[in-house]
Amino acid sequence: MGRAVRAGDRAELRSPGYVLVVAHSGDDVGDLHVATVVVNVQDMRRAVDFWWAALGYRQREAEMDPRFVTLVDPGKRRVPVSLQLAEDPPREPARVHLDLYTDEQERHVERLVGLGATRVTDWPYPEDPDFVVLRDPDGNEFCVIAHAEL
Repeated sequence: MGRAVRAGDRAELRSPGYVLVVAHSGDDVGDLHVATVVVNVQDMRRAVDFWWAALGYRQREAEMDPRFVTLVDPGKRRVPVSLQLAEDPPREPARVHLDLYTDEQERHVERLVGLGATRVTDWPYPEDPDFVVLRDPDGNEFCVIAHAEL
């Protein structure tokens, strides 16, 4: 397993027998940014309906592509969520998941469960968690965090 070491504008990724040195200044990234988060799904219609209702987003395209749909925030303030048709169900443990932030955690957890999400009860929660782990109807894990902002 490698480890990253950072010093100023220089970063090193170290693994046994291997060192990668990367010089970095903030200008190197240019216009590279996170534009959307893609969630693999097995039932596109069900996923569109769930995430549309969960987030209040709308479909970007007028026609639904059965393989790939992007949902966008009508206010254009939040990162879009794209849904991509996948043949296989999600694998555990999930390597990436969504964190949804809110000051109304309990209300939203209940609302999301009513929309088809399921609670993950066997999660190794800390003693006083500020998050609840759920799975969408396709089995993708996501968390509802008890904070309005990051």
